[in-house]
Order: sequence, then C-alpha cells, then structure tokens
Amino acid sequence: MKKVVVFILVLIIVLGVGILIAGMILPNKVTVSRSLLVKASKEEVFEQIVQFRNWPKWSPFHAIDTTMKITYDGVDGMNGSSYTWDSKNDDAGMGTMFNRGVSGTTMDYHIDFERPFKSTADGKLIVKDTLGQVKITWTFATITPFPFNAMQLFPFMNLEKMVGGSFDEGLAKLKIITEANHVDEPKIAIRELSLPAHIYEGIRKTVAWNDIGRFFGESYAELGKGMGDKIVGPGAGLFFSWDTVSKSSDLVAAFPVADSTNKLAGYSFFYVDSSKAFMAVQKGGYSSSTKYHNALAQEVAAKGKTNTLVIEEYIFGPHDTPDSNKWVTNIYYLFK
Repeated sequence: MKKVVVFILVLIIVLGVGILIAGMILPNKVTVSRSLLVKASKEEVFEQIVQFRNWPKWSPFHAIDTTMKITYDGVDGMNGSSYTWDSKNDDAGMGTMFNRGVSGTTMDYHIDFERPFKSTADGKLIVKDTLGQVKITWTFATITPFPFNAMQLFPFMNLEKMVGGSFDEGLAKLKIITEANHVDEPKIAIRELSLPAHIYEGIRKTVAWNDIGRFFGESYAELGKGMGDKIVGPGAGLFFSWDTVSKSSDLVAAFPVADSTNKLAGYSFFYVDSSKAFMAVQKGGYSSSTKYHNALAQEVAAKGKTNTLVIEEYIFGPHDTPDSNKWVTNIYYLFK
C-alpha cells in the first residue's frame, strides 16, 4: 500500500513538473485558421460575414442552440457594431462579438466570452479573389496564461481540435448559402450629368478608414439634432482625399441647406459649385462600395478627365432600416 501511495505521489509530481515545463515551452497565444474557396463574388461573401444579422444562417455556434437570445447594437456592418448571444446551453454560453474595423473585404473582430467561463479572443475574416474563385479565411486567436497553456497537450483542451472543426462546418454552410444565392452581377451603370451647385453644412475631419462608419453615424446624429428644419435633402459624405498610405480620408459628414445663414456653432459651410459628374447608384450594403468607386474612377480616367471631388448621397440607409439590401447611395465623381 505504501508503495502505491509513493508511486501516485511521484506520478503527480512528474506530471506537475511536466506541465510546468510544457507551459514554459509552448506559446501562450494560440491561433486557429481555416480557409475555403467559394464560387461567388467577394461582395456577396463578405456581406454574409460583415452583417452580424446573417450569422445565424451559417455560424456553427448558433446551431448549438437555435433558441438562444440574440441582440444587436450599432450599425450592422460598421466598425463598432456588435451582437450578443445568450444561451442556457453551456456549449454555446454567453458572449459579445464586436466589429473592430473593416478594410475592403477584411473584418477584424473581438469577442468577450462570459459563460461558461470568462475569456477573450481576436481574429479576422478575410475575403479575397484567388484562382478565379473567392477565398474565405477565418482566424481566431486567444491568450492562455502560463501554466494553463500546457493544457493544449490534452485533446479535450486543444483549441485547434475544439474550434477548427466548427470553423470548417461554418465555412461549408457559408459556401452553400453564397453559391446558391450567387448571380452574375450586371455591369455598373454610369451616367454623365450636370450636378447643380450645393451648400452643405457639416463636420470636416481626417478619419482612419476603419472609423469612417462610426464617424458618419455619430456626426449625422449630432447634425440632425442641431440643424432640424434647416436640412433640405439627404445626408452626404464629401471626400476630399483617400490616402492609401495612411489609410485615412479627409472628409465631411453633412446635410444640404438652402443658404449659408445662421451657421451653427461647431459646424462649417461647404460650397460645391455646379459641375459635370459621373454618377452611379449603389444598392445594398456599404461593403460593396469599392467596386462602384473603382468603376467611376476608371470612367474618369478613360475619358481623360480629372476628378475634383467625390460625393456620396445617402438616399436610404441604416437610419431608415437595418436591412442593408434596401440601402441606396448615389455616388458622384465631379470632374473637370
């Protein structure tokens, strides 16, 4: 009996020492990554990813408990938006996922898990053209402090085994959805017109690309309250620059006004002279705006013109409905 007790004690010590050594050797940051090719457009795929309201259709974690409570916050698809899930099933638990920024067709995210235990994670969802198809890459990274990082040695605690299969399952569902709904997109219709002079009142700022959605949302809320019946048309974005090095833009969030009297404190007037312009109508979420801007910029270059200002006119947007399929934006490229 004494030998058995000694053996057990020695075994526990050896295991403990082994775990400590493993904890010192193994990394405390663990990353899981999965990719899949899809026959659809980048915009169709990214719309499913960046809009949190689409996640219940394909996320493997929602399938664990289809009755879980879900709440959304912010402008879906924009930096700062989030969704919270709350399930009585411990396999699903409770947590909040945040959109930490969108650049092209890449979304950074952060997750705060509340149940079954508290932890955090960060990751990316990347959509890009590859070999005539679209490649989706889903990454997930979390920090496990020493010595608990040694638990990676055990299959039931190995993040790759715990999460990797679920990512494969989710991407497979996403592939089915996007390929089933895929339609060949018609060529973007561009027309040349004479844009009349406008007076805008608004807020000008140089903003990082990832923060543009938040800046517009906060600015329009403030402008709407302050300007009231001075507003004579839909909200607009005036883009004076688009810096690909600093990934920022000198822009204005504004509303058109009838005249330049009674300027409100903190706001400025912006005068846009009548001008020739190329114009396209974008329908759907803002994640597809890149292709419209590229098409308009190419039209300007093809006609040998010089772009002087870009204006986005938000005819119907997140202030009207959370359904991005119903959003309408007029995009103007003024030229000389």
